[in-house]
Amino acid sequence: MDRSQSALHTVSLDVGYASTVVTGIDIAVEPGRICTLIGPNGAGKSTILKTVARRLVPKGGTVYVGKDELSSLKASDLARTMALLTTERADPELMTCADVVALGRYPHTGRLGLLTDADWRAMDEAMALVGVADLAERQFSQLSDGQRQRVLFARAICQEPHVLVLDEPTSYLDIHHKLEFVRTLRRLARERSVAVLMSLHELELVRYASDLVVCVARGRIDRVAPPNEVFCDGYVRTLYGVDDDLFDELYPGLDRPYDQRPSQSPSQPPACDGHDERYVRSGQQRLRRGMTTGTCAALATAGATRLLLTGRAPQTMELVTPKGVTVTADLEFATLGDNVATCGIRKDAGDDPDVTNGIVVVANVSRAEQGITIEGGDGVGRVTKPGLDQPVGAAAINRVPRQMIEEQARAVATELGYAGGLTVTIEVPGGKELANRTFNPQLGVVGGISILGTTGIEEPMSEQALVDTIEVELRQQRALGATRVVLLPGNYAEEFVRTALPELANIPQVKFSNYLGDALDTCVEQGFTEVLVVGHIGKLVKLAGGIMNTHSKVADCRMELMCAHAAICGASQDLCSSLLQCATTDAALDLLRDAGLTDEVMRCLIAAMQRHLDLRTQGSLRVGAVVFSNQHGLLGETPTARTMLQGLA
Repeated sequence: MDRSQSALHTVSLDVGYASTVVTGIDIAVEPGRICTLIGPNGAGKSTILKTVARRLVPKGGTVYVGKDELSSLKASDLARTMALLTTERADPELMTCADVVALGRYPHTGRLGLLTDADWRAMDEAMALVGVADLAERQFSQLSDGQRQRVLFARAICQEPHVLVLDEPTSYLDIHHKLEFVRTLRRLARERSVAVLMSLHELELVRYASDLVVCVARGRIDRVAPPNEVFCDGYVRTLYGVDDDLFDELYPGLDRPYDQRPSQSPSQPPACDGHDERYVRSGQQRLRRGMTTGTCAALATAGATRLLLTGRAPQTMELVTPKGVTVTADLEFATLGDNVATCGIRKDAGDDPDVTNGIVVVANVSRAEQGITIEGGDGVGRVTKPGLDQPVGAAAINRVPRQMIEEQARAVATELGYAGGLTVTIEVPGGKELANRTFNPQLGVVGGISILGTTGIEEPMSEQALVDTIEVELRQQRALGATRVVLLPGNYAEEFVRTALPELANIPQVKFSNYLGDALDTCVEQGFTEVLVVGHIGKLVKLAGGIMNTHSKVADCRMELMCAHAAICGASQDLCSSLLQCATTDAALDLLRDAGLTDEVMRCLIAAMQRHLDLRTQGSLRVGAVVFSNQHGLLGETPTARTMLQGLA
């Protein structure tokens, strides 16, 4: 058993009360994995969990949380690391459900226990994830047992633990909420790399939810194995001591390997074809790719065009995305009216936590005199501010999706010998309401969502897994002897380096996505001597404010920073007001250029960037930044970056 990567493991653990109940417990739970205890009543499952959670003192052996012995951890450190959910009834008086969930945040507050806006957001997210947001203002004491259990689960999630210990968490839940619970638990483990140790009696749920099953019986651990090695060859009958026909009626095929059980054919979501292309490895996780809204629009367009020109709708659509990955999807519906055909494709975002997952993207295609015109209908936003991918007044269907839509319509028309024109109108039912959960309103896209995508493929994003991947890549480069590295946010910066900074071609380049601070920390830890950060102004302007995670959900103060530095450089009140209304940094740069302030403001911003880079790395290495814009080109470099580039010339 490899314990080096475990978030929780035991060594020769003995547990019990006055006497020992279970001996010789050796189990390990890795981040992102679910380990489930099963066994007869009284076997000692709850006793094991209480000991692991430090509710009971071990009778012998050791529990480790990460690399630390459980007994050595301070209570405050343990509370920030582990959350516990049991079936014990809690009766806090005069507390709302929101108050109960808030208890999960106090391990992360200061001595005064004051909750911040970030704490309240974490609470809201946890309650929404578990489906108890509507209970927030209800008195906890007035809830049913099942509702209480779900609220307490939200409290545990809100605690943001690395390890989650659950004792029979589905006991009070109806069948609907049992299923929702295991779905949420699997998502929590996968997306947040939480290690889960729990006990369950519902064997079907155990088989579905678990990565590892620990069988407890007769005072010892009888078997530790993946579900398919536990639910086979009649072992479960032996574990529980049952041998009658009723077992087969209640649990048909449960004691046989999964591929030998009665046929089950759940509908599969549309996904990318090909075993390798459907998935991407992110850290230790294998995550499924999905389709962008642009791909859905293009697939729906192909189906509607074929329906319009032949009178028949295909069942399945297929296209090759700009990334080179072939995707297929079944049509959600298809209708043919008077000179208009309508088809819908349901979006499958894979393992990406995308708010548009599950929406239906609709294409209406009709004949026209000539050419192919693409428009946005109900649920597709309109651009109201300059600087975005499309001009003001246009439907928010970006350039690459427009190309994909046009290519699909043209390919079908050519195949069928149709030489006339086509009008394609893309709609997203419910898109206007959905847009309120995105950044579209702030960006100046109103009335619906944007049809996006540059590759056609939705890449799954697991935050911790992505950070781990960045760290691994940097460690690999250092192990190969590199002492200098170029850090890039993404594809724009990669292209800029290739065309504008060819002198960097022989230096390793690592993409940090939004996690600049984590990438810099790893560079220091690994002993790099020089780091050059090259990025678009839209990302790196946040660095001038000391923001090291540039994701918009963390902080979006681009215009505030540009306005503040412009004001320092003498910008008028009217100009500052206009800067704050800009949707993009390129639009802000246009205003600064017209005012003759671009160079001065960029010098001011770049000086602040260098200051924060130096603060983060604390003199452990030389670090500088190069800033550019797709529209305005090179905007400047920090003094350290200039010196580094001159040394390469």
